[in-house]
Amino acid sequence: MLDLLDLVPRFRQWLERQPRCATVIVAGGGRMADAIRDADHLHRLGESVSHWLCIRVMTIQAELLGALLPEATICRSLAEWRLLQSELTILDPWTFLREEEPGLSGHMLPESWDVTSDSIAARFASAIGAAELVLLKSALPEPASTLSDASAAGYVDAFLPRLADCIPAVRCVNLRAAEFTQTIWQCSP
Repeated sequence: MLDLLDLVPRFRQWLERQPRCATVIVAGGGRMADAIRDADHLHRLGESVSHWLCIRVMTIQAELLGALLPEATICRSLAEWRLLQSELTILDPWTFLREEEPGLSGHMLPESWDVTSDSIAARFASAIGAAELVLLKSALPEPASTLSDASAAGYVDAFLPRLADCIPAVRCVNLRAAEFTQTIWQCSP
């Protein structure tokens, strides 16, 4: 999404249309994560090393989004998020994943290419008791697809369907579309 020229005004326009609630942004790794994936294939870094390098990239992306959205507060942990009580927060996931996530109940995230910002956002959303997970994407999944179908097609990461029982709903929004088209999957009861 960072290659979207009007990303900030488009994001703000989408956000204004949402019910007022605390929003946490988890930025993906983008092209920098793709470069790490290429390096892993070429040099056989291993999934665990690659995973944590990508988490560091997400730290950079969080800082970049913080510069683009000065009204947002960057937080580095679940504990910090609870203290901030900010309407718009950007998660730098390093501390959350290293120190807090292993102690949470439910499906622990593996250190593998099966996990991207999709599952990291879902795990954080579950930890804070979010009503839904919203994935801002550049397109929508195939019509009538399930979350598992979307994962098999590479639209969301491979681990996300395992977290569906921890999240009431997953909403995918095409942020590039003029009217912010969306798909909603109802997950847990």
